[in-house]
Amino acid sequence: MPRNSKQWFSIKNEADKTPELYIFDYIDDWFGISAQNVVDQIKDIDATDINVRINSPGGMVFEGIAIYNALRAHKANIHVTIEGLAASIASVIAMAGDTVTMADNALMMVHNPFGWASGDAEAMRKTADVMDKITDSIAVSYTARTGKSLDEMKAIMNDETWFNADEALAAGFIDQIDEPIKAAASFDLTSFKNTPEGIGLKPEPEQEQEPENKAGEAITVATLCNDAGYPEKTSEFLTAKLTEQQVKDKLDDFTAIKNLCAAARKDMADEFIKANKSPQAVKDELFNLLTKNDTPIINTLTPEQQQESKEQPAIDTQAIYNRRNA
Repeated sequence: MPRNSKQWFSIKNEADKTPELYIFDYIDDWFGISAQNVVDQIKDIDATDINVRINSPGGMVFEGIAIYNALRAHKANIHVTIEGLAASIASVIAMAGDTVTMADNALMMVHNPFGWASGDAEAMRKTADVMDKITDSIAVSYTARTGKSLDEMKAIMNDETWFNADEALAAGFIDQIDEPIKAAASFDLTSFKNTPEGIGLKPEPEQEQEPENKAGEAITVATLCNDAGYPEKTSEFLTAKLTEQQVKDKLDDFTAIKNLCAAARKDMADEFIKANKSPQAVKDELFNLLTKNDTPIINTLTPEQQQESKEQPAIDTQAIYNRRNA
């Protein structure tokens, strides 16, 4: 995966042992765990049971729903353990378990999905309608396990509700509480509004706490990406921890790349942007594409002579005819 630090997604599938799937990262098809990651890992497992261990702050909604459905569709019995955190869409994935247990010191969070929109008022209304449908879809995943009504579950989600193990058990999200487990990874949870104190990323002991408002930074990045027409880049920029100026520079690069492709009449801007190419690299590649079939220019000829040389046929049939008559 793109992240160069520890890999928090893996599966252990050893003979005579129950396969174990570890989901210890963001749910994201670019910077974390994707549905394709999970499907590729479990599709060939021929086992009666699979243990799924979760420590994740969530991420992309549709990737999470796809992971939930892939686990539900597998023929094995799925046993989920929430080892540290199952927040946002990660809590939906946890609901895929035939059994769900939670460490005594773990946390779970449910909330409404986030989204961004750009355009006129009608576009905003359509986006809101889509968000409502996504909310219903997520709520159904919870009601299937808890037995709560759809309206009850949506009210809990609307409040961004955090559960400790006892509360999750009482609410019907889990079946059992396990002994405390030391979490293997921690995450930046500042995008959530009701995060309990004392969890999430902390500064290293030798470092001072940065004074910046991280939640405010996230909103700024999201606004910049949304206004520029690249809302899908928000997660990437936040994960890379780009500064506001770095984000602006990146978005300016995207605009330059689109202008270059438009000038060259090449519909390749999205491809270049996804590949994180610089405007100069794009300019060089477009130049090579546009000139690879050009006729070489003979600098010793005048413009009129160059034009005449281009108009000469490849075979001089008149000369051949004259030689034969001679």
